[in-house]
Amino acid sequence: MNIFFIIMLAVQTTLGAYLGWRFRWAFGVMLPPRLMAWYVFWPMVALIVMSFPLVHFFSRRFGVELPSWLFFATALLYGALATGFATVVIADVLGLIVRRLPFLQTACAYVRQHPHHLGFLILGIIALQMVFGFYRAHTPRETHFSPTVHKPLRNGATQLRIVQLSDLHISRYSSVTLMQEMVARVNRLQPDIIVFTGDVIDNSAQPYFDQEMPRILGGLKSRYGVYAIMSNHDYYGESPKLNIDAYTRSNMRVLRDEILYLEEPGITLIGRDDWILETRQLPPSVLPDAPGNRASLAALTANADPATPWILLDHQPRQIDEAIAQKIDLQFSGHTHNGQFFPINLIVKHLYKKPWGLLTEGTYSLIVTCGFGTWGPPLRFPGYAEIIVADVLFQPSDL
Repeated sequence: MNIFFIIMLAVQTTLGAYLGWRFRWAFGVMLPPRLMAWYVFWPMVALIVMSFPLVHFFSRRFGVELPSWLFFATALLYGALATGFATVVIADVLGLIVRRLPFLQTACAYVRQHPHHLGFLILGIIALQMVFGFYRAHTPRETHFSPTVHKPLRNGATQLRIVQLSDLHISRYSSVTLMQEMVARVNRLQPDIIVFTGDVIDNSAQPYFDQEMPRILGGLKSRYGVYAIMSNHDYYGESPKLNIDAYTRSNMRVLRDEILYLEEPGITLIGRDDWILETRQLPPSVLPDAPGNRASLAALTANADPATPWILLDHQPRQIDEAIAQKIDLQFSGHTHNGQFFPINLIVKHLYKKPWGLLTEGTYSLIVTCGFGTWGPPLRFPGYAEIIVADVLFQPSDL
């Protein structure tokens, strides 16, 4: 955790310094000299850039219940800063190219004389991205996959509909209406199984209860039940046990490093605890509620019937080779958000073998969702919020 916060602080400092420098260049001549004085301007930049983490830190450290609109506003501001940083960097790179083109020197001279015109153009581009990103984050779509499992179902059926929900990140500024619409939409899909693959609660379970999420999510209906696993954010909050209680009250069966055989269809569900347990980088406050290291996949499958389809729920799509080696048939994961917004989506593509979508290798299939909710900024660009609908086909192996 300390390394994470050090990295975040370095990123925040870089972001603030760069944006502050470019803002002064573009709008410095238009604003009052007193505002542009370094001892006024740079503290203001630092306060704006650090507002999002500061609000969360102040609330958690001192136990102060701040208004939800403040969390929402600072999260939105954080999204604007991240989007603005990427936009300004791209504009500066294009500027370097343009300055080398002789036929555009007149335009370059105009920008040097009127830098605020370019500044307003960039602010407009950032605003459009924010509007579009907010819309995509609050307009979920259904993403359909049809993976094949090369084993038969016990009841003779050839297909199961599994709906995957992940990364809701329910917090003080989550939309209750959006969650209610999600439940109604999932129920219309008439799923056989519903799986939550982590990060249902963002950090604190209190907003989950305050917004009556146990009642709302408890309204989900499926033929063979609703199942959930633990994730990294379950260990960032006050207590993993409190989160488990919240999920249990929502009629979810929490699988915490355990296997569950569903007798009627004849499938084996394997729910892994989160990978963060292997790093041991946990807040001291949750250590009493954390088990030791998470169980190995080999240990979990040792007593599972290999003739049944093995369906694995694992929040982070890591250790894929281990899943293949242990002959997992189908895995559901989340966590990545597919980067959520530019330019983080480019970074995520290099961190995971499959940051989003369906991966098939031999008899193994992996589905990674970009999730339903958002972490931090309530934005998704160029991604979107989604509900995964997996119509899984079952058939005897040809091997």
